[in-house]
Amino acid sequence: MFTQLMTAGAILALALPMGGADPGDGTSDHWPEQTDGVTVFDKGTEGFQCFRIPAVIRAGDGSLIAFAEARRAHGTAFCHDDGSIDLVMRRSHDDGRTWSRLRTVLAGDPWGRDLGATRGNPVPILITRGEHAGRIVLLSTWNVEGSRAERRPFVQYSDDHGRTWSEAVDLTAQLKPGFPTHGWYATGPQHGIEITHGEHAGRLVAGVNFVNTAESARAQGGLAYSDDGGITWTLGATAPMPADADHFSEVGVEETDDGTLYAIGRSRKGPKSEETREFSRSVATSTDGGETFTADAFAYQSDLLTTPEVQGSIVNASQAEGEAGDRLVYAAPQHGTLRKNLGLFVSADGGDSWTPAATLTYNRSGYSDMVMLDDESVGVLYETGLRSGDARDRIVFQPAELPRWR
Repeated sequence: MFTQLMTAGAILALALPMGGADPGDGTSDHWPEQTDGVTVFDKGTEGFQCFRIPAVIRAGDGSLIAFAEARRAHGTAFCHDDGSIDLVMRRSHDDGRTWSRLRTVLAGDPWGRDLGATRGNPVPILITRGEHAGRIVLLSTWNVEGSRAERRPFVQYSDDHGRTWSEAVDLTAQLKPGFPTHGWYATGPQHGIEITHGEHAGRLVAGVNFVNTAESARAQGGLAYSDDGGITWTLGATAPMPADADHFSEVGVEETDDGTLYAIGRSRKGPKSEETREFSRSVATSTDGGETFTADAFAYQSDLLTTPEVQGSIVNASQAEGEAGDRLVYAAPQHGTLRKNLGLFVSADGGDSWTPAATLTYNRSGYSDMVMLDDESVGVLYETGLRSGDARDRIVFQPAELPRWR
């Protein structure tokens, strides 16, 4: 059964999962005895230590495809970011109630060397129009296992709904123009978009973040775009994090009703605390299809009160209807100091303002992505775990019904 959100004017209420009182601001310290949702990827299975960094889209055949990083043990730390990592997927033909066997999408060193490879940061995009309609484009990153010195973006695609995939192509020359080869660069992670309005309709856009040490040590957010079905890419709009931010990364993007692109990244100002929550998301907009931002830097979205320094995900609620509108949904943990209490926030004005809408779980929770199941419900794919465990223990899929906003 879907978790249901009920409209009460502009305020939304949720039947709380697993019981417990909710103060209404996501800070509850209630701990359930089991995780919510349907398990899609679970630690210690399929020969991997853990799974992280979820992304999800609906393929052209109607199925849902969930992507994740499949991580092997590396050193003594659990679920290490720099270990040997493959990109994997599972498919659902029943809107997330059941999922297929695990399949590998991308693994190993791009040049066939005897080196461990970190393949990560999946950003899937579905093309719905033009000669490549039905194609799934997948952006990702690579580095040598155990070293972040050289981070390279890659692209591959599938023209049969994710059953087979093209060879991954190195995009470093296209998406790091003028950058040193070495240095941080990350795609997403979460789904990218196909623009539906205006002169750039059909353009593919994904969020990126990087540190270009040739220019500044200040973290940057940006938009990458493709006008040829994902074959070639351009690094378009870029802007630094807010001047007083202590951290910035992981950019998602969605389109609004007038064609504006709303790019949002995770940020932090000061140490993790309840007060830090209002500085945990930073935003920039583009009105020219992702080629430039309208401001010189990202700015805090102060009414998104979420856990600082953890990724969040965004989806346009009109996605299932085929055209972008101004109804946006954002998912992120809400607790001030822990990766806990994954919540949904809603905006009816293209991201200008946000309202807390729901708490999906009171368990540990981390990275997420979302897909519209129909025009009234959203599916959330997110990392979670019990109090006795870790937010990286499993990735689950949980649907929730949304209100009909006027």
